[in-house]
Amino acid sequence: MRDRTDLVTDTNNLSLLDEHNVVGSLEVPSPGARRPSRWPPLFLISVLLVLQLFLSSSTIVFAGDLASQLVSEATRLKLLQKEISFSFKLPDGTVVEHLSDRARAPASCMKLIVAAACLDQLGAHHLLQTNLMRMGPVQDGVLEGDLLVVGGGDPAICGRENKDDPLWELRPWCAQIRSQGIKRIRGRILADVRYLEGPAVHPDWPVEQLLRWYCAPSGALNLNDNCIDVVIGPVIEGDVRIKIRPPQPLVRVRSTLVPCVNKKDHLYRVDRRGNGWEIFVSGKFLNTSGVRTEWVTVPDPADNFVSIFLQMLRDSGIEVSGVNIPGASRAVPIASIKHSLGSRLPVMLKNSQNLYADSLARVLAKVRGGDGSFSSAADELLRWIQKRFKHTDEIVIRDGSGLSRNNRLTANVLRQVVELGLVSDWGSTLFDSLPLAGIDGTLEKRLVKTPLQGKVRAKTGTINGVVSLAGILDSDQGPVPFCLIYQGRRGRTSAARDWQDRTLLRVHRALLNATPGRNEQ
Repeated sequence: MRDRTDLVTDTNNLSLLDEHNVVGSLEVPSPGARRPSRWPPLFLISVLLVLQLFLSSSTIVFAGDLASQLVSEATRLKLLQKEISFSFKLPDGTVVEHLSDRARAPASCMKLIVAAACLDQLGAHHLLQTNLMRMGPVQDGVLEGDLLVVGGGDPAICGRENKDDPLWELRPWCAQIRSQGIKRIRGRILADVRYLEGPAVHPDWPVEQLLRWYCAPSGALNLNDNCIDVVIGPVIEGDVRIKIRPPQPLVRVRSTLVPCVNKKDHLYRVDRRGNGWEIFVSGKFLNTSGVRTEWVTVPDPADNFVSIFLQMLRDSGIEVSGVNIPGASRAVPIASIKHSLGSRLPVMLKNSQNLYADSLARVLAKVRGGDGSFSSAADELLRWIQKRFKHTDEIVIRDGSGLSRNNRLTANVLRQVVELGLVSDWGSTLFDSLPLAGIDGTLEKRLVKTPLQGKVRAKTGTINGVVSLAGILDSDQGPVPFCLIYQGRRGRTSAARDWQDRTLLRVHRALLNATPGRNEQ
């Protein structure tokens, strides 16, 4: 492991500043003019060596000065030098960095590792498949057996693509069951979730936050982001209306919520306790607030899927008797839902969806020979990092989402991940899935109305005391892979993001000033 505590620069190519360092001129003599005598070869060699040293020193000073300026941007915002790490690789090969090999919690920049590892080892066209099977013969409109849903770890069955119907992707299944002449199912609706083993939530995650959407459990079967949408409001005739989406027979809502007229009194709470299905809504709700939606995780993804699907079948007119029938010798396919891995990445990266990242990491581990648990996913991601990159001794992988505070990555490694994308055939899929500064995703409101709006694609990350950013800055000279991490005192999130944005703008200005005719004050 390299231990870097000072500003470090690495110069492999001097082209960035060569054209700006005027070191002499050459006059072409007119015909017949007296030519000076040739310089001795030894003297010429000495001049060339001095010239090379001058140019090398100029580039090193440029990079060193830039690194110092980026640190100064942080200290002006009252961030400590020891709290920040960064690594930039300029188009000429110069590396500008500070504490770039110090292992820090990456927060959601961990998703960049998951995306790159999956694309590199599985490919964007790898299919995530969920199958519906019948277990038994169909006689006189009756399925003499069970329906079996076989999960393959897809995180996005009935994802958020259709805001009007959270079950839009399952509805064709009901039609396909009827098309086989099935009007009644004598058996049960069963779930096969053996594809991904182990617990659905990671032991590192904060217990008090497990009901929040960003702590959603993951498994072989996932539906509606493994959340229940609690739709609160409007207030009608003094009553605060509450409904849940999608309809879930297991859920019971208990509400003590009351309307209020003063905005300062508007404060409510939505809870789900332990592994129960009861949702509690309490507090005061402003009567002019309209409709608000809160998301509460489900305690068990498979139970959630089966219960909702069972209700859909009954609502569509298909009777389910629920008789325990011995398993059939053969499973017959009825329907399937398929998504490509690449199609899941924009939601995972632009919206920073934790469920998608943990699910895909677990699927990667399963495909690569593991059991699909969180621990096997961590092992697989670490193996990939160690195979692909240098200086990985301090790397620690715990989950795919970055929610664990025990993950450890370096700015150097995250920058290398971006560099790998730039030279890989899957890179365009990765970069097209990242938030675009001032345009969309978690960067929609950053770098707006600056020269970098629409020119930075990067993954953001935030947990208490950690703010990270890794991606590419598009410059006239070429793409600049980078990573910036703040890890330190809590309550500095705004300052850390401000430092990151100012840093990117300063690097942009430095590159402009190094280009003839493009100086910017």
